[in-house]
Order: sequence, then C-alpha cells, then structure tokens
Amino acid sequence: MKVEERREIFCENLKLFNKSIFWLKRSLQRVKSIENFEKLTEEQLEIIETLMNRYSRAIDILINKVLRSLDYLELEESSRKLDIVIRAEKRGFVRDYNILIEMKDLRNELAHEYLEERLMDRLEEVISKSRELVEIADEINRYVQKFRYCKRLTE
Repeated sequence: MKVEERREIFCENLKLFNKSIFWLKRSLQRVKSIENFEKLTEEQLEIIETLMNRYSRAIDILINKVLRSLDYLELEESSRKLDIVIRAEKRGFVRDYNILIEMKDLRNELAHEYLEERLMDRLEEVISKSRELVEIADEINRYVQKFRYCKRLTE
C-alpha cells in the first residue's frame, strides 16, 4: 500500500476520533449540569449512560483505529496493543502508557456492568478519564499538525 493510501486511512480514523471527542465533550457538559447524584431522574440516568457509551466508543476508536493506523502510516509494527500504547507515550500523547491501559480496562468494565448502582460507582472515574481523553486528542492533533499528516483535521 502506498504512503498516500496509509495517510488517507489514518486521517479518516482521526476524523472519526475527533468527532467522537466532540460528542464526548458535549456529554461531559451535560453531566456537569446534574446537581444531585443521589436522586437521579430517568433523563439524568440516560445522560450518564450516554457519557459512558461515548467514553467507551472514543477509547476504542483511539486504540483500535487512530493509534494503529498511525503506526501503519509510520511503518511501525502494530501487531500487539501493548506496543501501540507504548509508542503513544513515546510520541508524547500520554505521560505514561499505563494511562491508556487503565482507560481501556475501564471501558471493558463498563461494557460488562449492568446494574445501575455499580455504574454510578464508576462515574467519577469516567468523568476524569474522559477529560484525559480530550487532552490526549489535543496532543494527537498537535502531533499530526506538526508532521502535516492530514490536510484538515475537522473536515
């Protein structure tokens, strides 16, 4: 595959990731408006569930699409997810690659939690990790601009 084709795949994945981050930020704002987490309405529960779903989707896109296709673009071997997240640290996207592992573990836990009460126990962590994910997105976009991989990031 030619470099231009690899670049196109990466840029499409980045565009998808940036869109997921846009919606994640919207969910963070909506959750911030909830005042009482002790007595939640059905609508408020849906807002929280939407945040958790958007967080999960964004972390999946980051690791499985963006970081993997960036490795492909830069001709790195990307057979193991551990190698992919270690290179994310080397590129400066995170201060410690274990952050990405924790984010992925949280995503996996959320996918298997069905009881409302147990999901609520994870809410603060989801909010915190979502904010970190937004910062990671900013770092990736700066990196992409520096190397001029994509013409327009928000197209």
